[in-house]
Amino acid sequence: MKRSILVSMVAMSLWACGPDGLATVGQEDSEVDGIETYDAELTSTSRSLTWMPMAAGNSWTYRSAAGAGRTITVQQMGENMALVSGLYAQPIWLGMTSDTGTTLNQWANSKWEPLVRFGYSTTTWKTNSTVCKGLVGKRASTGTTFITPAGRFTDTRTIAFAQVSTPATMCAAPAFTELTFVPNVGLVSFKTGTNLRYNLVSATLGGVEFPADPDADLTAKVVLDKASYVSLPNTIQCITTPCPGNAQTADAKVELQLKNSGSTSASWQFATGCQFDVELVSSTGRVVRRLSDTRTCSFATSSLTLGAGQSKVFAATLPLADKEGLQLSGTYTVRAKLIPSSNASTAPSATGSFQVTVLAP
Repeated sequence: MKRSILVSMVAMSLWACGPDGLATVGQEDSEVDGIETYDAELTSTSRSLTWMPMAAGNSWTYRSAAGAGRTITVQQMGENMALVSGLYAQPIWLGMTSDTGTTLNQWANSKWEPLVRFGYSTTTWKTNSTVCKGLVGKRASTGTTFITPAGRFTDTRTIAFAQVSTPATMCAAPAFTELTFVPNVGLVSFKTGTNLRYNLVSATLGGVEFPADPDADLTAKVVLDKASYVSLPNTIQCITTPCPGNAQTADAKVELQLKNSGSTSASWQFATGCQFDVELVSSTGRVVRRLSDTRTCSFATSSLTLGAGQSKVFAATLPLADKEGLQLSGTYTVRAKLIPSSNASTAPSATGSFQVTVLAP
């Protein structure tokens, strides 16, 4: 209760001298929220609220390649100011001079500072000039493609930051050195001062989940090269070992075809280089063979992203025999599926059926 009262008092104090009432540090009054002249921008606006949508309850969840998680949340919002947690070690107030402001300011050192100038394409700016505490910001790239678990983004603006320092100064690592924004989504990727990159996994914007259930428009289909197969048994009677044998076991060529017919990307992370598996299931429900039983996978992690309208085909060949080498006979179900490192139960999968006959000698 004491904390909420304190936060409310701080908010009232900030609203009394909000971003629209103060010039930002290091800028003349006439330059506040000024937009640099530039060409070839990907969107028609540089409004801060477009590039970083701020409404109470908005949140963004991120994950690093090592699996570490991070969440940025708008805890309070009012008068073009927001109390945001997760960007720094402690919550911080961010604000704009107006709804159409192009500078995202931060409240630090008892004053407003320009954190991100979305309208500046080449000119640098400083949050402040204090050694080790101040940051120098500059647009690092425009329109660079970023692929994250939340989707594939092309309309991006990446801001790079360097600390204000001197040759004789040893500074602690800053909270971040790079921020990448997408319009109407917000921060989709950032790099910490310890060179750890976090990518967007999901977000809640205005009460709406993002991405919006990509699996709803994702189709999976199993395609076999044949509907029925024939194997020939071994006809050689051996009295010594090893027995050469002349059995001819049929092979089934299996494809798992994925298609994203939606308007958003779908992404998966995998613990190894193998991204799918195929199972042969008997009429009694027993798995008699898996592709993974004999397949070798690289130990490197991997990922897969299907953009809107994109397709992906996985292919494999399986001998129609069980793990002990006994030839299969009868009707079987083939089940193909992605095998991501998380949410495997909801990963795309599909089934098909086939018959296999072992001819009598």
